[in-house]
Amino acid sequence: MDTHYKINLSIVLFIFCSMTAFAQPAMNDQQIEQKVDALLKKMTLKEKIGQLNQLKGNYSTDIYEQNIDLNEAIKRGEVGALTPYTNLDQMKKWQQLAVDSSRLGIPMLYGADVIHGYRTIFPAPIGQASSWDMEKIQNAERIAAVEATAAGLMWNFTPMLDIARDPRWGRVMEGGGEDPYLVSQIARARVRGIQGDDLSKPNTMMATAKHFAAYGRAEGGQEYNSTEVSERTLREIYLPPFKAAQEEGIACMMNGFNAINGIPATANEFLLKQVLRKEWQFKGFMVSDANSIYELIPHGYAADKKEAAYKAFTAGSDTDLWANVYMEYLPELVEEGYIDEKDVDASVRKILTYKYKMGLFDHPYQYFNKKRFKKEIFTKAHQQASLELAEESMVLLKNENHTLPITKKTKKIALMGPLVNSREFKDLIGNWTGFSKPEDAIMLDQGFNDVKAKDQEIIFSQACEAWGNCPDALMDEAVEIAKKSDFIVLALGEQGYNSGECGSRADITLPGNQEELIERIAALNKPFAVLVMAGRPLVLTSVIDKIPAVLYCWQPGTMAGEAIANLVFGKKSPSAKLPMTLPYALGQVPIYYNKLSSGRPKLDPTDKRWGLNSWSDVPNEPLFAFGHGLTYSEFEYGPLKVNKTTFGPDDTLEVSCTVKNTGNYDTDEITQLYIRDIAASVARPVKELKGFQRFSLKKGEQKEVKFTLTLDDLKYWNDKMNFDVEDGTFKIMVGPASDNVQEVTVELKGYKSSFSKNVQ
Repeated sequence: MDTHYKINLSIVLFIFCSMTAFAQPAMNDQQIEQKVDALLKKMTLKEKIGQLNQLKGNYSTDIYEQNIDLNEAIKRGEVGALTPYTNLDQMKKWQQLAVDSSRLGIPMLYGADVIHGYRTIFPAPIGQASSWDMEKIQNAERIAAVEATAAGLMWNFTPMLDIARDPRWGRVMEGGGEDPYLVSQIARARVRGIQGDDLSKPNTMMATAKHFAAYGRAEGGQEYNSTEVSERTLREIYLPPFKAAQEEGIACMMNGFNAINGIPATANEFLLKQVLRKEWQFKGFMVSDANSIYELIPHGYAADKKEAAYKAFTAGSDTDLWANVYMEYLPELVEEGYIDEKDVDASVRKILTYKYKMGLFDHPYQYFNKKRFKKEIFTKAHQQASLELAEESMVLLKNENHTLPITKKTKKIALMGPLVNSREFKDLIGNWTGFSKPEDAIMLDQGFNDVKAKDQEIIFSQACEAWGNCPDALMDEAVEIAKKSDFIVLALGEQGYNSGECGSRADITLPGNQEELIERIAALNKPFAVLVMAGRPLVLTSVIDKIPAVLYCWQPGTMAGEAIANLVFGKKSPSAKLPMTLPYALGQVPIYYNKLSSGRPKLDPTDKRWGLNSWSDVPNEPLFAFGHGLTYSEFEYGPLKVNKTTFGPDDTLEVSCTVKNTGNYDTDEITQLYIRDIAASVARPVKELKGFQRFSLKKGEQKEVKFTLTLDDLKYWNDKMNFDVEDGTFKIMVGPASDNVQEVTVELKGYKSSFSKNVQ
C-alpha cells in the first residue's frame, strides 16, 4: 500500500542538513565483524557479561536501589551501558573510566527515555498520532535525536509501539492508538527519525521498539498486569508495528513487563526466539525493561535471581537493564554448564557490533560536545516544528453552529480552568518529559494574549485547584467572570502525571468536579468551548450535549499555549483525527473500531435486547469513532471508484474518489481507506484500515485521492495460522472517519478457492 503524505520543504531540508552534519566514514559490516571477532578473543567471561550489564548513574529509584561502586565496576569492565540522567561532565568522566581505566577500553552506551522530545517537547505520542502526518512525526524524532545526542545520549528507549484498546491504561499517551496499520506507519517514521541513515553520525542514536509484546493489552487497563491473547490476535494486532520497526532496521527492542499467556515477556521464548529471531531474522539486540529480569521472581516464574538470569538469558534477552543479575549469576551458570559461553558471545557480539556502528571505538567522546549542547538544544527552528505538529495534533470533536473559531467581533473572552497556566504537574507538556524545563512551555494565558486582536480582552480565572477540584468560591468567581464575557473558554482535563507509566485510572471521566463547572457555564446560555488536555480518551458523555464546541488537545508540548490559541482564534484550522475511540461509557471498554461481527448483528437500532454488543442501558456506538475529526471547513466526497470489480492475484486494485473543500477555510483533510473480507476461513473485522492520505485543500479546491491495493493488503492469519487470503468478496470503504464511509464491492478470483468454492 502506498501512502502519500504532505511534504513540508523546510522539514525536508532540516532532515537533510541534520543527517549530513558531522558525517564520518562508517565501517562496512565485514570490517565490523572482523573487529568484533578480534575483540571477543581478548575478553574474559566477566568482561563479556559486563557488556550485557546496564546500570544507572548515581541516582535512586523506587524499583531498584543500586548498591554498587559504579566507578570500580566500570574500571573492571563490568558495565556495558548506563542510564545516566546527569550532566555532560559526569557522563564524560564515566566514559573516560571505561576507555582509559578498564583493561580493554570498551566505551559504554548511554541510553534514556526521550519519549516526545528532549528539551523541545512535542505533543505526547498519542497526540502526534492524531496528526496522521508521518513527515512531521519523523521530523519530531529527528529533532529529539539531535537534542538528545547533543546532551550525551546515544540510545533512545522509544518508540513505544503498544497497541492500546483500553483508555484506562496510563501508557496510552506514549503510543499511537488502537490500529495496527496506523501505528505501523508511525513506527517506521519514528525509527527513521531517530536512527537516520547512518548511526556513526553523532546526531543519530539507536532506537528501541517497546514493549515486546502486547503490553498494551494489560488486563483491566492496569499497569504491569497480565495479558491473555490468542496467537492470531497477537500476530494481527499487536506484532505488526514491531515488524515494521524491524523492517526499518531498528537497533533494539525492549521486553514488556507483562506476562503473556502465563509467561513473562522477558523470558518468553516464543516471542524472543521463534518470532523475533527465527521468523523475522532480527539482528539487533533485546534489552530487558527496567529490573524486569529480577521481576521474574515476583511473577512466580523464577525461584531466585540465579534462575531469573538463566530463564531470561536462554529465552533471548541480551541486556540486563538495572537488575545486575546477569553480572552476578551468568559467570556461575556458564561455569556449571547451564549456559554455553558461545551463547554469551552471540549476545555480546550484538552489543559490540552496534558500538562499532556508532563509531564509539574511534570517537568515544563525540557525544559530549558542549558547543553542540549550547547550539542545538531548544532552537527557534525546533520550537517552530513543535508548534506545527501541535497544531496538527488537536482534534475538533464538536463544533455546533461554528462556535469556533472566535472571531474579531468577540471582544471580551473569559479563559478559565485548572490548566490555564499550570506548570507544576506538566499538564500541557505531559509525562515522560524529564529533560524539559517547565518554564519553557507556553501557557494558555500567554498564548491567548499573544494571538488575540488588539481590541480583544482576555479575562483569566483559575476556577479549579489541582487535580480538578473546583471549590465553590473559585467556581462562583469564575461564573461571575463568565457572565460579563462574550465568550468562555474552559481549559479542563487531566494533569500531566494522571497518565503515563503507573497512570492507569479506573474512572476516566474529567477528574474532580470539572463537569459541574461545565454545567454552570452552560446554564449561562453564552457561547463557549471546552479544551480537553489529557493523555488518554476520556468519557465526556454526561456533559457533551451541553458543550457547543470541544477541542481535544491531548498534551501539546512546549508550544501548547500558542498552538491552542492559533486554533481557537482561527489562525489555523484543526485537522487532526482520532487514533483511538472515545467511549460513550466506561462499560464499553475495551472499545475499538476493527471489531468482529457476531452471529446476531444488531439489525434494529431501537431493539434494546438482541444483537451484537447490545447493552440495554447505553448505545452500541462510541461517543466519537476512530478516525473522527472536524475542521473549520467542510468536505464533499465524490463517488467511490475502482478500476475493476473483479481482480486476480497479480492485479493492482486502484481506488479513487474526489474530495472537495466546500467550506470557507483553507485546511487539511485526512482520507481513510478500509476493507472488509466478507467471508473467510476466520471471521474478519468489520473494518480494517489499509491506507490514508493527509493533504491540503484551499477553499473551493478539489483533489482526486487515489489508493492502491494488492493481494498482500488483503492477507490475514488464517485457520491454519498461515498469512494468506482466499478468493471471495471484499468491501472497499473510503471516507473521513471509520463511521463515515462510502463503499464498493469487489471480488478476488483465481488465487485460492475457499471452502464454498470447492463444494460448488
